[in-house]
Amino acid sequence: MPARSSRDAPRGWSDLPVHPLLFAAFPVLFLFAENAVQQVTLGPLWLPLGAAVGGAGAALAVGAALFRDWRRGAIAASVLVVLFFSFGHVWNVARESYGVAERTPISVAWAAIAVVGVAVAWRGGPWVVPVTRAANFVAALLVAFNLVRVGQFAIGSTPSLSAEAASAVPISIASPVERRPDIYYIILDRYSNAETLDRIYGFDNRPFLDALEQRGFTIAEDSWANYFKTSLSLVSSLNMEHLDGEALENAGGGSFEPLHKALRERLAAPATLKSLGYEYVHIANTWEPTGTNVDADRVIRWSEGSEFSSAVLETTAWSLTEPWVPPTEPEDLGEGVGPPELLRAHTLFQLDRLAEVGDRPGPTFVFAHLLLPHSPWRFNADGSFPRAEEIAGRSRNENYLQHLQFTNDRILKVLDRLLDKPAADQPVIILQADEGEFPIEFARNQARFNWLTATPDQIQHKFGILNAFRLPGVDAAAVGVHDRISPVNAFRIIFNAYFDAGLPLLPDTTYLSPDYTRMFDFVEYPRPPSDP
Repeated sequence: MPARSSRDAPRGWSDLPVHPLLFAAFPVLFLFAENAVQQVTLGPLWLPLGAAVGGAGAALAVGAALFRDWRRGAIAASVLVVLFFSFGHVWNVARESYGVAERTPISVAWAAIAVVGVAVAWRGGPWVVPVTRAANFVAALLVAFNLVRVGQFAIGSTPSLSAEAASAVPISIASPVERRPDIYYIILDRYSNAETLDRIYGFDNRPFLDALEQRGFTIAEDSWANYFKTSLSLVSSLNMEHLDGEALENAGGGSFEPLHKALRERLAAPATLKSLGYEYVHIANTWEPTGTNVDADRVIRWSEGSEFSSAVLETTAWSLTEPWVPPTEPEDLGEGVGPPELLRAHTLFQLDRLAEVGDRPGPTFVFAHLLLPHSPWRFNADGSFPRAEEIAGRSRNENYLQHLQFTNDRILKVLDRLLDKPAADQPVIILQADEGEFPIEFARNQARFNWLTATPDQIQHKFGILNAFRLPGVDAAAVGVHDRISPVNAFRIIFNAYFDAGLPLLPDTTYLSPDYTRMFDFVEYPRPPSDP
């Protein structure tokens, strides 16, 4: 039976078959708007949006050519576009809410719907014109709603963090600067301190700490993070100040957005080093808030894909091209930093570039935020990529220790490269975590976990961090390094030790946030006295 035609001339804009393009744009815009708090610029949006609309345009053109009718071809294209972009979302709901363990049933159902949808479009009929108008209308509404949300993000609908920005100016260095050593600030995300590793994981990290001491590091053995999340900690340490909870609440309404923006803007420590003639090299990872900084002279970042582009692909039928690895725990998915393959490539690139940057002429300030030993699990201890059965066969703690041991091995190799210099050119290095690993109770329910009722072991797990200083030519203890020194004082120590800044050291206070909805209601945690 020949296909029925619907090629009467369009009577208005509503008759033009543009809905495949709009249906393709909608999921990308929606995902960006939903995750705007993780973004700082519109940059990550353009590639996936262009690819989605371009792909839909190609499907529309092919459908029109095969059907010899733009409207019916567009309906077939929209069926395929909607199925493609909805697959990952449906799979997530089926897996998380209904315990579906395999993607095959959904794949078969989606293929069947695609066949039926294309066949119905091929047959056509008098319904084609009103369906075209309805599809255009619905798709346009979806796109418009999310364009407004993206537009609000683009024009900065959230107020600027004026109280924090006011402190993010270079400090005054009065005395002449005789020596300007290279300075490395290396963040190892969620690297726990020795007590946590022993108490929670039953792991002895002493060989690694001894290796650091042999390379001239002083270890703050009982150091804790000042705050419970990366953005809180890094804004505080790079601005050398405790955070103003009231200003943050007023700026962001309880969201991380003002902190994420602050990490891209002027921060006191790098701004001061820039004023002293340092070149600022920023080694970025996949997490957008530390993707760059306004003061960076050079940003080094592996550019083959971004976190957002990968997140878009993960919600589509494209995810079928990669095997699904069930996480041993929900947190093992990596909390929005990208799929394991992408993050592995980024991390290896970072490590290689960090080792090489020491060859640059100084003085150089290097900031490197490494998502190690942060999940998702993409390294065995020997550096190999873990197979799905390896991850599933180990506990979450065992997978974390595999990451930790890989981190130890590679960081020592990087340090040996950076330290291969004459005595007069030895660099200052801070090797520090921004936070500890997540207690499983927090990993499973981050939004509602109440830190004010957490157990001592949960507090130790989350806040005990690696904190090591290499201060060549300086007595670390004399300039304030002690076992409980915290990140907020790291750059105060450096500026005092090498530039005679005369900055007072701040209290090494750990602040608990009750939960995500009250993250800026900082409550000082009364740490028990250290053992004599």
